[in-house]
Amino acid sequence: MRNDDESGRRRLTERLQERQDEAAEPNHVVFDFTGLDSPNVSDLALIITARLESAPEDNVWVRSLPWRTARILQVLRLDHLFRHYPEVEGEPN
Repeated sequence: MRNDDESGRRRLTERLQERQDEAAEPNHVVFDFTGLDSPNVSDLALIITARLESAPEDNVWVRSLPWRTARILQVLRLDHLFRHYPEVEGEPN
């Protein structure tokens, strides 16, 4: 039983190290709009603020952005601020 505890601790330590290594990479923020039909103004303000407050080398992604919201960002000429998160083939974005 003690051997199982040690291997469990070792796996936990490895997972924590992997997460720390990932955190050292450039920052990525993903806003996932899956299941949200029409974001409101505060949702848009949140993603715009995140982009404007992030460093230039950081990536701010949007996933499953509703087409109306994408159109609003395009009309406001703010669509260039965000990258579209790659979707699984066959799923709508």
